Amino acid sequence: MARPRTRPSLGLLAAALLATTTACSKAAEVSTAGPAPAPPTTATTADSATKPTPTAPASPRTAPYLSSDELKRALLPKMDMPESWTTYVDTDPVPEGKDAAGDCARLTAMLNPSSGVFPVKGAASITARDPAPGGKSYAIFGVTLTSLTPGDAEGLILKARELVPRCPTERFSQEGLTGRLTTREIADPKLGDASMTAEVVTRLDNGQGWAHSIVLIRVGTTLIRVTHVNLTEPTPHHPDESLVRKQLDQVTAAMRAGGTG
Repeated sequence: MARPRTRPSLGLLAAALLATTTACSKAAEVSTAGPAPAPPTTATTADSATKPTPTAPASPRTAPYLSSDELKRALLPKMDMPESWTTYVDTDPVPEGKDAAGDCARLTAMLNPSSGVFPVKGAASITARDPAPGGKSYAIFGVTLTSLTPGDAEGLILKARELVPRCPTERFSQEGLTGRLTTREIADPKLGDASMTAEVVTRLDNGQGWAHSIVLIRVGTTLIRVTHVNLTEPTPHHPDESLVRKQLDQVTAAMRAGGTG
């Protein structure tokens, strides 16, 4: 598919799930006009053979937590980001989040542990953007590492997984744009102490669309979030598995080395 010359108004909306704010209030303000429409079969129904099987995660009760500086050292290096992309590293303090209203808002917040859905002990992120004319992007690849308290870290993926079936599709209206957001969990190899992979597809009523692929992994009290955002079409492009596993290895090594606790 040919790349579009411009993507007006999509930057803020498409980046919301990647940012450190509660994404549902940015990317998809849920309409209160009535119940969400029935989910399209093609977007939300999966073969029973491909449905993830929940497993009991290892407890992080005795694990340390890593500070922002320690998490920054554990991030994938810039040289591992896609070649020719513009790359940023961020360790800014995470603002305290607000209570999300509704299942879909809570799910979106939990798919971004740095959103403030739980108090954050430390966070660091690296983001690469595929440059496009006019300061826009064709795609976004990002990794966020977040330290939570043991109880919050242990519960986040479990709670997110429970919410996915309650929010397969949702209407939104924001900044003059309307459309629907579909979310599903897909089967993936178990990584770390607990993990899940989700696809979040945005389709505007004007025909435009984009897709987030999100991999969440817990190692002790650290949450790893690897995201690939396809801005050219609503087709998920999953993060490169070798990069996901390399980031997991680096966090595992950092956790073994100690940390704060």
